[in-house]
Amino acid sequence: DIKTLNNLDFNNVDKKRYPMINILNFLPKNHSLFETLIVSANDTLVELFLADKIKFNDIYKKLIKLITLKEFKKLKTKHPNSVKEILDLNSYVRLKILKKSI
Repeated sequence: DIKTLNNLDFNNVDKKRYPMINILNFLPKNHSLFETLIVSANDTLVELFLADKIKFNDIYKKLIKLITLKEFKKLKTKHPNSVKEILDLNSYVRLKILKKSI
């Protein structure tokens, strides 16, 4: 019984208080480059927040805006073929966020 594991207490997440949990609804069922998109974008947005360039609440808003762009939706079905492909996507996403400040 997972609920009794190490006396942990699992509760439902309040989606209004923690909207970032909604990102899970965008994840595809199989591994894809879409996960790289989300992680790269989130890392960049957190860096911008820590540098006082965006507000904390902007992280979620900008992340949703980015991952719903048409050019990135196709990544849900694309599997990574190499580490280079992942690194290239990471760089592209970071530049897109920094250039456009999505």
